[in-house]
Amino acid sequence: MGQRGDLIGRRCEDMAVGYLRKNGYKILEKNYRSPFGEIDAIAKDGDCLVFVEVKSRTSDLFGPPYLRLTRHKRNNIIKSALSYLKKHRLFDSDCRIDVVSISLDKEAGRIELIRDAFGDERGV
Repeated sequence: MGQRGDLIGRRCEDMAVGYLRKNGYKILEKNYRSPFGEIDAIAKDGDCLVFVEVKSRTSDLFGPPYLRLTRHKRNNIIKSALSYLKKHRLFDSDCRIDVVSISLDKEAGRIELIRDAFGDERGV
C-alpha cells in the first residue's frame, strides 16, 4: 500500500475506533500484531471481547468494503485472535469478530458495524 493508502487506512481506523467508543466499546488495543497478521482493534463490548477488522473503500462501485475480506484474511484474523487469547490466557472469554465497514464515497464517510461478522447472514 502506498503512502496515500496508509494515510487513508489510518484515518479509517481512527474513525472506526471513535465510532466504536461512541457505541459503548472500550478499546483495549489497536493494531495488535501476531505471526498471522494484524487485528485493527481489540475491544470490550460489555463482557464480550471483540476483535475488530476495519475495511474501507473510496467508492462503492465494486460493492461495500466488507466484501474485501477474503477467506485467507478471515483465517488470519481468526488465527491472530486465537494467538491473542493464548498470549493473555483468555480461553474462557466470550468473544466475537466484528467488522467496521467504511465507505468514503461521501465527504464524511459512511460507517457500518457488522457484529459477529463471520457468522453474519451476509456471509462476510
